[in-house]
Amino acid sequence: MPLARAIRGTMDFVRYLDPRYADAPVLRNRMYRKVLPSWLGLLNRIRSMRPSRVNRLLRGLQACERAVPVSASMTQFLDSQAPDVLVVSPLIDAASDQVDAVRAARAAGIPVMAAIASWDNLTNKGHIRVQPDAVAVWNERQKLEAVELHGVEPDRVVVTGAQPFDHWFERRPSQSRSDFCRMVGLPDDRPFVLFTGSSVFIARSEHEVPFVREWIEGMRASTDPLLREAAILVRPHPFNPVAWTTADFSDLGAVAIWPRARYTPVAEEARATLFDSLSYCQAVVGINTSAMIEAAILGKPVLSLLSPTFAGTQDGTLHFRYLRPENGGFVRVASSIHEHLEQLTTVLRDPALVRSETERFVGSFLRPHGVGTPCTPILADAIQRLAAQGAAPEERERVTSRVQRVLFWPLAAMLWLGTPAPGAPELSGAGLSQAARAAGRRLGRRTSRVARAAIRDLRKVPRHVMRSLRLARYYVATVVLQRPAKPGGDGR
Repeated sequence: MPLARAIRGTMDFVRYLDPRYADAPVLRNRMYRKVLPSWLGLLNRIRSMRPSRVNRLLRGLQACERAVPVSASMTQFLDSQAPDVLVVSPLIDAASDQVDAVRAARAAGIPVMAAIASWDNLTNKGHIRVQPDAVAVWNERQKLEAVELHGVEPDRVVVTGAQPFDHWFERRPSQSRSDFCRMVGLPDDRPFVLFTGSSVFIARSEHEVPFVREWIEGMRASTDPLLREAAILVRPHPFNPVAWTTADFSDLGAVAIWPRARYTPVAEEARATLFDSLSYCQAVVGINTSAMIEAAILGKPVLSLLSPTFAGTQDGTLHFRYLRPENGGFVRVASSIHEHLEQLTTVLRDPALVRSETERFVGSFLRPHGVGTPCTPILADAIQRLAAQGAAPEERERVTSRVQRVLFWPLAAMLWLGTPAPGAPELSGAGLSQAARAAGRRLGRRTSRVARAAIRDLRKVPRHVMRSLRLARYYVATVVLQRPAKPGGDGR
């Protein structure tokens, strides 16, 4: 497993050597920190490669992946469950262990579908390292990503639409606007602007809080009373609330931060209050978050303000660029606070200005089969068709894979010896250093014993060769040269 994860993590890093990611150093650095083995750190010195070279390197790593044995425990699990089809999601997590499930199912003749879970999965996560029988994506843009960035065969990609958002199209507010404003602590006599927080990776809360304060101060300093007196609701990301728990904007007028604590976003109450927030607000502002997509479903104006603090996770990500109007998106993006406030004033006075852009985006990005057509039944039909047609024939294991497997065993053993046992407590500081030194000594002793044994065997080689030569010479002298002549021969 340590070797398998090293191979998969290396693939996840190598994909970011593609020149299309030249302006996305944050994504590359995340993979470097999380999954690139330290003994392959020299790869990080490469700025970028031509796409053809990246693809060749990825194919070589895929060959290494094929040399890893299929997981016996996963094979036993699938045998016990006997599924008609296996669906894995999202498969593109860094160094994902779901690869073992796909390979075991393919070896057992079980058809496999990879279901892409979110709008950014194919551009800022890991690589699809193995070919499933089908890959379910939201739209044609994601299909292109699967083919060009992950090497999936086009006929294996199924466009189903964004089924995670189906419930947003039928939902209605769970309470009245006045009750909602009372719950979150806002006056209900004026429109309010909703700021939706981003994840830790996009904008850590300790950086997001001062950014939001500066944004609100800009609104309060405006000469336009619509901005100066607007109420503001800040809704932190459910998994990024740390700095928001103590943030204080009471000096900035009608501002509420709700909810401040961490919560489960898929809980019914959380979904209902997020929907209410989007339904009753006049406009939505954010850095880079999926709540922008949910706002588009409700036809709300959405704006973003570029900041040097978040440059790597705004335009430094491919999926954020999809939200720009010039790329078929709907988000008004400003490069300065002055430009942003002008845009915000315009959409607050006339929200219908952006309606055509949001409708176009929803129709192409979320529901390509028709805005009125739910996506979940389309995905279910695709799974049923895959189960009925069965798996594609599994490629026979190559001789090169078997040879690689033998050659990999020493490296796999060394990585295994250097990996902490499952459940072992994590160490830090002096304890970690001491444990690392002790593990290094143990590994060194084992390596030394193996090396000494190998040297002993090598020293025996000349003796074996000389002995074989002596035996061959003896055989020639005593058997071949002394063999009796055949009857009628010339005696030679």
